[in-house]
Amino acid sequence: MLTSNKKSSMEKSLFGLDEQIANIQKGISDFESGKSVNIAILAHPYAGKSQLVDEIIKMYPHKVTNVIFSSIINNKAEIPLLGDLNKISIFDNCHYLYTRSIGGFDIIKEFLNTVISSDERIHITTWNIHSWNYLDQVLDIGKYFPIQITIPPLEPAVMKKFLLSGYKENEILFVNDSDVSEKKIFTAIKKPITEKITHRTINLYSLRINNAAFKALLFKRKKDETAESIIFEEITKISHGNPGVAKEIWNKCLEYPVIKTSSINSDFDDIDFDDTGRFVLYIILSMGHLKKEELKQILYQSHNIDETVINKIIFEMFNQDLIKKNDDNYSIKIEKLYDVIKYLEKIRLVW
Repeated sequence: MLTSNKKSSMEKSLFGLDEQIANIQKGISDFESGKSVNIAILAHPYAGKSQLVDEIIKMYPHKVTNVIFSSIINNKAEIPLLGDLNKISIFDNCHYLYTRSIGGFDIIKEFLNTVISSDERIHITTWNIHSWNYLDQVLDIGKYFPIQITIPPLEPAVMKKFLLSGYKENEILFVNDSDVSEKKIFTAIKKPITEKITHRTINLYSLRINNAAFKALLFKRKKDETAESIIFEEITKISHGNPGVAKEIWNKCLEYPVIKTSSINSDFDDIDFDDTGRFVLYIILSMGHLKKEELKQILYQSHNIDETVINKIIFEMFNQDLIKKNDDNYSIKIEKLYDVIKYLEKIRLVW
């Protein structure tokens, strides 16, 4: 599924992307001077690539055609030929042009060879960075895009401006209510597991480390460090500077108009799947969001996995609080994004 439009508007200001915007402007200027230029924008989920695209459209409102891929493209006829006169073509969410399955690269090869290879326009594409890293290994897609722009993490100072941009000065009250001496560093976590053969439920136990409390014991806070600085530093650290993830953490911790240091929790939850479950988790991460039918299609073609197994894996992911479902689409829960990435990096499914 895709939509096409030529105008858009920014709802919020961009933060920390001045260099990226300047590089895009230079690429467009080089194209207008006669150079053959294509651009790839790479980002983690929720990092702000859609806002960056909106800004490009805002800067060039009468020169841009924007095509948004919102689900897996199974037929090359679904890719528009772009017969209009606009010289800037934006293709958003290009990771929907492939699947990791038999025949799953035909569409993206067609896209690269017929659309991107045309020098009549400058093509600006956006990609889930995990899909891009994989595709660059297997298809060397980087050769089609001389300009590759990665959306960087926000620093604490910029994160503060971003999170407070919707509030008046001094509207939010920051409170340091953390008492390290009263906090548990290690907590025993019980996880019920259904035994595969007898279907008997047993309990497995693991230790969860309260990283904030542990670090506070090791490294004393600076005397002049305020509740406000502590909160923005911790949110930035937990979110890895990702504005979408940080906003989710902020909204969950804010008890308007108060936000407390004790509410910022950096605990890491254990994730445990077999090889099939790990692959399914990777697919959901790298595609952003997927309908169950799309997931079934990929898994049956690539691993001959039937619906019963898929249902079991999805149930386990909900049980571990890793995914959410909106409008029949499954996606990684925003606040669990970097837990999932860390887990998949450890087993080398992403890098």
